[in-house]
Amino acid sequence: MAETFALDQEWLRDVLPDGLPIGETTVVSGPGGSGKPLVGFAVVKSWLESGGSVVFLLTNSGREFVAETMAELYNFDVDAYPDRLRFVNFDPEVEASVGGMDADSRPITANLLEPAVWERALSTAIDSVADDRVLVFGSALNLFLFSPTYADDSIEAFVETVERDDDHTYLFTVSTSAFEAEIARVEDASDTVLMTEMPDDQLYLRGERSDSVTVSTDDVPVPFTPEQLATIKSVSEQTRTSLIPTLKEL
Repeated sequence: MAETFALDQEWLRDVLPDGLPIGETTVVSGPGGSGKPLVGFAVVKSWLESGGSVVFLLTNSGREFVAETMAELYNFDVDAYPDRLRFVNFDPEVEASVGGMDADSRPITANLLEPAVWERALSTAIDSVADDRVLVFGSALNLFLFSPTYADDSIEAFVETVERDDDHTYLFTVSTSAFEAEIARVEDASDTVLMTEMPDDQLYLRGERSDSVTVSTDDVPVPFTPEQLATIKSVSEQTRTSLIPTLKEL
């Protein structure tokens, strides 16, 4: 069994009783607006409190959303970890080249559609945090696939990242609402796959499979209120109406 780290939330322990595998990739899949980033934020909280560092790859939200949501759901202050957090913001209007990336800004701003930029932004962020024990958390990575120019290269970059053999731990969320075949490639390449569903304003999480740890395939209710879940639905809707049309033109 892989080395793991303990998770704070009881509902996460119910799904991953051995903990989350370290040095592997875990993917959280599910329909759009089904609360996948909220699951990721719970892992981020446990990771930071255990002494690790986190790199956020943000596609459809910013640092403010992360800070507000983690404070609301987990009573957690991301500002308490300034040396162990780094944010990378995806901006499709920035030049899609390494030269167009602002690596010195906080957060890093980059057009991650170009695989060379994806790799440079990722390595720059990892190298800049204060601890070698790094969790890379990326949300809504399926959005890149809406670009007709960059979709094929993006999926290859995702799969390569998922499959890489290094000391870092990766946690990515992807929507199954579109590009089913491409998302299946990412899931197949991952060590562990978790699934979310949200019928009737109730979020459920279950394990789909894992190559290295035990997962529960039972649907485990996640104790968020309908009002809390409405926030993530709102972000998802904003993405559909603003970001996706922009990506379709690139």
